[in-house]
Amino acid sequence: MLIASPLKRAGFISANTLGRKMFVASCYNMHTSTAQGRWLPPGLTFSAMSSLSISESDAASLPPQLMRDVAGFVTTKGLIRSGDRVLCLVSGGADSVLLLRVLEQLSRPDEPAFAGSFSVGVLHVNYGRRGADSEADEEFVRALGKRLGVTVHTVKAPVHGGANFQAWARDFRYLAAQNLSRWQGYTRIAVGHNQDDRIETFIYRLITYAGRRSLVVMPPRRGRVIRPLLFLESRQIRDFCRRQGITFREDASNRSPDYTRNRIRRQVLPELEAIRPDFRDRILSTLALLEDEDAVLSELTDALWNRVAADEGGQIILQVDQLADLPKAKARLLVRRWLAEAAAPVRLSRSLIDGIIDICQNTNGSSGLSLPGELRVERQYDKLLLRTPPAGQDGGAAPGQVDLPVPGKAVFGDFEIEAVESPWWGVVSSDPLMVTIDGSGLDSDLKVRPWRAGDRFRPLGLKGHKSLQDIFVDAKIARSERERIPVVTCGSEIAWVCGLKIAEDFRVTSRSERLVGLRATRRIVDNKV
Repeated sequence: MLIASPLKRAGFISANTLGRKMFVASCYNMHTSTAQGRWLPPGLTFSAMSSLSISESDAASLPPQLMRDVAGFVTTKGLIRSGDRVLCLVSGGADSVLLLRVLEQLSRPDEPAFAGSFSVGVLHVNYGRRGADSEADEEFVRALGKRLGVTVHTVKAPVHGGANFQAWARDFRYLAAQNLSRWQGYTRIAVGHNQDDRIETFIYRLITYAGRRSLVVMPPRRGRVIRPLLFLESRQIRDFCRRQGITFREDASNRSPDYTRNRIRRQVLPELEAIRPDFRDRILSTLALLEDEDAVLSELTDALWNRVAADEGGQIILQVDQLADLPKAKARLLVRRWLAEAAAPVRLSRSLIDGIIDICQNTNGSSGLSLPGELRVERQYDKLLLRTPPAGQDGGAAPGQVDLPVPGKAVFGDFEIEAVESPWWGVVSSDPLMVTIDGSGLDSDLKVRPWRAGDRFRPLGLKGHKSLQDIFVDAKIARSERERIPVVTCGSEIAWVCGLKIAEDFRVTSRSERLVGLRATRRIVDNKV
């Protein structure tokens, strides 16, 4: 199976194949509360608002100088545009509370420091690791949101029993934010990272990974993720909150020596300061230089990309001869971009990238290299392709139409499609291969079939109809793969194109009386690594 560039966001590289397989057979429950009276999707319920004390200072206007400083940083770095919907990740700690306070005030129409209009929402993830304290954190954030009049979304994370909880929690938090952004239309994800977080991450990467790219850490903006407080020190944020009477929560785990980041913060940084009191300035200057160099390298890669890469039927391929003629440093840049464009869930180590480049030096007409995540790089004479191993089929005829009872299961090619009543993942899931539709009008079983020439439907959020062929073209799905993507129908209407789009006519609303969950899973996993 060929891997087209958007398959990760389309759902064909599912959440449980990312980095640490953080969503294996797990889900989260999404809750939304607001002081503005927006409707709640069916099945989403909430506990009472917090009775924790939230002082009047938590809604008072912040000093003009702070607002001007943050607004200047936001404007200079291009973090927020007029009309944006900003999802603010709030744990309840000092950094995230001040972040929310600042963004909420900047979003006010009468705020003189920022010439633009945008809206703010909140996401709080409850990991449940600290028992009553975790519940108190969640209640505190809800109460703060209520006082400020902003929508608060809360997520109950599944239990994590593996190693490296902090890395898993970070991945879960970002994936939850990305999923919620798609569901609710947020265009920016704001996090409360500060200058000290950036320095700690730089030092951790320096002793953990090789290469300059791993050191370009926590830029002010990367994709839709923004860091409006990155220019402030942690000490400044805490001192400011205390002087202004802004309440926040303390997480005792931030002092635990069990976590590497905490040991760097509490043991390594003081030693570095004793050796070189201005070491923070030196690191920040290095980061600025690395960012400038990264921009130059991106321009260089863009110029080379048009020579070496080509789009063939929705898949990006690399020209072997062109890649082989380049110096290895330039070739590495292109291979990194190639894998990133394909959304390959693979840690891009130097040895892996050099192994791919070595394929181009091979005199054989065909050769390959297996990668993690069911991927394989293959050389076919003058082309370098990215594929998944075959899942028990020979790539012949497309699967035929099958019935899908509700509730029940159906097998379609490599996939098993399951329909359930009142899905346990609620209205929204972390995995694009798990969706919920309005089943109020279902008067018969569903069908699963391949796409057909002339298929049209109205995708979620669009006013008009769109051909399924255009959906595939927009998602850059190769022609050879389109007939193997399950299409779930009800009568003559398309309800879901697996991993890509739900139909507007089947979206869940406040009037939905019946929820039907649809889940697609691969029947065979053939990972050769």
